[in-house]
Amino acid sequence: MKFLCLAYLDRGLAPPPGVAAEYRALGEAMREAGVLVDSGQLSPPDTSKLVRVSAGQAEVSDGPPPAAGQEPTAYFVLDCPDPGDALGWAACIPAASYGSIEVRPPR
Repeated sequence: MKFLCLAYLDRGLAPPPGVAAEYRALGEAMREAGVLVDSGQLSPPDTSKLVRVSAGQAEVSDGPPPAAGQEPTAYFVLDCPDPGDALGWAACIPAASYGSIEVRPPR
Protein backbone atom coordinates (compact mmCIF):
# COMPACT_ATOMS: atom_id res chain seq x y z
CA MET A 1 0.00 0.00 0.00
CA LYS A 2 1.46 3.37 -1.00
CA PHE A 3 1.53 6.35 1.37
CA LEU A 4 2.39 9.97 0.66
CA CYS A 5 4.44 11.63 3.40
CA LEU A 6 4.67 15.41 3.22
CA ALA A 7 7.26 17.23 5.35
CA TYR A 8 6.36 20.65 6.75
CA LEU A 9 8.60 23.11 8.60
CA ASP A 10 7.15 24.76 11.67
CA ARG A 11 7.28 28.51 11.34
CA GLY A 12 10.36 29.95 12.97
CA LEU A 13 12.23 26.66 13.06
CA ALA A 14 15.00 25.66 10.71
CA PRO A 15 16.66 22.34 9.94
CA PRO A 16 19.68 21.72 12.15
CA PRO A 17 23.20 21.60 10.69
CA GLY A 18 24.07 18.26 9.15
CA VAL A 19 20.49 17.35 8.29
CA ALA A 20 21.43 16.47 4.71
CA ALA A 21 23.45 13.52 6.01
CA GLU A 22 20.43 12.39 8.06
CA TYR A 23 18.25 12.45 4.94
CA ARG A 24 20.83 10.48 2.96
CA ALA A 25 21.04 7.84 5.70
CA LEU A 26 17.25 7.64 5.94
CA GLY A 27 16.92 7.27 2.16
CA GLU A 28 19.42 4.43 2.22
CA ALA A 29 17.60 2.71 5.09
CA MET A 30 14.27 3.07 3.29
CA ARG A 31 15.75 1.68 0.06
CA GLU A 32 17.30 -1.29 1.92
CA ALA A 33 13.92 -1.99 3.57
CA GLY A 34 12.24 -1.83 0.16
CA VAL A 35 9.71 0.84 1.16
CA LEU A 36 11.00 3.93 -0.70
CA VAL A 37 9.24 4.56 -4.01
CA ASP A 38 10.37 8.19 -4.47
CA SER A 39 11.39 11.25 -2.47
CA GLY A 40 12.61 14.77 -3.04
CA GLN A 41 12.57 18.40 -2.06
CA LEU A 42 9.80 20.66 -3.28
CA SER A 43 10.37 24.08 -4.80
CA PRO A 44 8.95 27.11 -2.94
CA PRO A 45 5.19 27.66 -3.26
CA ASP A 46 5.64 30.77 -5.39
CA THR A 47 7.06 28.56 -8.16
CA SER A 48 3.92 26.42 -8.33
CA LYS A 49 1.13 26.50 -10.89
CA LEU A 50 -2.53 25.70 -10.35
CA VAL A 51 -4.52 23.98 -13.06
CA ARG A 52 -8.31 24.14 -13.12
CA VAL A 53 -10.65 23.04 -15.87
CA SER A 54 -13.71 25.14 -16.52
CA ALA A 55 -16.10 24.55 -19.41
CA GLY A 56 -13.62 22.07 -20.87
CA GLN A 57 -10.76 24.60 -20.94
CA ALA A 58 -7.64 24.34 -18.79
CA GLU A 59 -6.89 27.49 -16.83
CA VAL A 60 -3.38 27.85 -15.39
CA SER A 61 -2.55 30.36 -12.67
CA ASP A 62 0.51 31.08 -10.52
CA GLY A 63 1.09 30.12 -6.93
CA PRO A 64 -0.44 27.93 -4.27
CA PRO A 65 -4.18 27.82 -3.63
CA PRO A 66 -5.36 31.00 -1.86
CA ALA A 67 -6.36 29.09 1.28
CA ALA A 68 -3.00 27.32 1.59
CA GLY A 69 -1.39 27.61 5.00
CA GLN A 70 1.88 25.86 5.68
CA GLU A 71 3.44 24.50 2.53
CA PRO A 72 5.20 21.14 2.27
CA THR A 73 8.96 21.28 1.70
CA ALA A 74 9.66 17.65 0.81
CA TYR A 75 7.84 14.44 0.01
CA PHE A 76 8.30 10.70 0.36
CA VAL A 77 6.24 8.04 -1.39
CA LEU A 78 6.43 4.86 0.65
CA ASP A 79 5.15 1.40 -0.15
CA CYS A 80 4.40 -0.17 3.24
CA PRO A 81 2.38 -3.21 4.26
CA ASP A 82 0.19 -1.24 6.68
CA PRO A 83 -0.44 2.26 8.09
CA GLY A 84 1.53 1.55 11.25
CA ASP A 85 4.65 0.79 9.24
CA ALA A 86 4.22 4.02 7.24
CA LEU A 87 3.81 6.03 10.46
CA GLY A 88 6.95 4.43 11.86
CA TRP A 89 8.97 5.45 8.81
CA ALA A 90 7.43 8.95 8.91
CA ALA A 91 8.70 9.36 12.46
CA CYS A 92 12.23 8.74 11.13
CA ILE A 93 12.06 11.66 8.69
CA PRO A 94 14.31 14.40 10.14
CA ALA A 95 11.68 17.11 9.59
CA ALA A 96 9.52 15.39 12.20
CA SER A 97 11.85 16.85 14.85
CA TYR A 98 11.60 20.47 13.65
CA GLY A 99 8.28 20.38 11.82
CA SER A 100 5.66 17.77 11.06
CA ILE A 101 5.02 14.93 8.65
CA GLU A 102 1.60 14.42 7.08
CA VAL A 103 0.97 10.78 6.12
CA ARG A 104 -1.80 10.16 3.60
CA PRO A 105 -3.00 6.69 2.70
CA PRO A 106 -4.67 5.87 -0.60
CA ARG A 107 -8.45 5.86 -0.80
